[in-house]
Amino acid sequence: MIEKRVLVFQIVAFFANIAVGVVGIALPYLFKNNKNVEKIMSYLNCAAGGVLGGVSIIHILPETGATLNKLVRDFPLSFYITFAGLVVMVSLVKLGAHSHQHEEKPKIQSPTTANGISLLTSDQNERIEHEEHSHSHKNEDSDQMSNSEQAVNIGDRIKTNNKGAVVMLLIGLMIHDISEGVSLGLCVTFDDTLQMFLAIFLHKWCEQVCQAICGIREGLTFKQNMAYLVPLCLATPVSQIVAFMIIYFTTGSGEIPQTALIIQDVFMSFAAGTFIGIMFEEVIEVEMSHHNNNKQIALKILTFIGGFGIISIASVYEWFSLQ
Repeated sequence: MIEKRVLVFQIVAFFANIAVGVVGIALPYLFKNNKNVEKIMSYLNCAAGGVLGGVSIIHILPETGATLNKLVRDFPLSFYITFAGLVVMVSLVKLGAHSHQHEEKPKIQSPTTANGISLLTSDQNERIEHEEHSHSHKNEDSDQMSNSEQAVNIGDRIKTNNKGAVVMLLIGLMIHDISEGVSLGLCVTFDDTLQMFLAIFLHKWCEQVCQAICGIREGLTFKQNMAYLVPLCLATPVSQIVAFMIIYFTTGSGEIPQTALIIQDVFMSFAAGTFIGIMFEEVIEVEMSHHNNNKQIALKILTFIGGFGIISIASVYEWFSLQ
């Protein structure tokens, strides 16, 4: 039986997810000249990553597959679907060349004697100088952005007009958003709905920020960027409300049909994989890179654990209440 408060909360979640998506779109444009904007978003992204990890590992994975796996004689099919979601998310991010960091190649030093005389021939020295010049030319722009402590004006970054990166990132995020939207819409208990909503709400803005900044960096105008950002903003709430309305009006006050439970297992398992993929690719790899000093990394790890703790508290409370 679907409780009335679940219906109300699903409707609230629909509008809340649209609102937080709009906030995510606006942030890069409102604060693009603020010297601390990337630092603030970096820590918020770490907290959101912890929430994603908590929801996928503590909440979704232990509870998904109950119907689906039983249908195939207890074969752990749901975990294969989770792995597929992880692979799809990581692949799309990598194929889209969506990278926030740049590796620095060590400068080539020519061996010398104690008197400073080079031990290499003139031809070898010329070849080394040519390689250094070529490497310096290719990484001239990336070196200017390697220090995360510098004030960054997003609008002043080099615009490459590479829409492939924008499109690939959009595809990956759309797949993720539709999966999580359907998963939220198919939640029929208040606790499940609340936890899934929190996971989506706390990171939805991050996706919009990520997509918006990617478009800005690739030289898209505001109008062009909106063509990517608006569908992304609506993907989760629209898929969520459609899934919930189908369940609500086809079941009424009766039990949820087995078909709906199987579909829920499939989408929640896939969403868990995309959650984990985003956690590693968009949070851990990006925010805790070698460009940060040890203090920054330590603070970001604590922020990440704090996000994980938000979800853990609910699970610990539920466990104690059952004792």
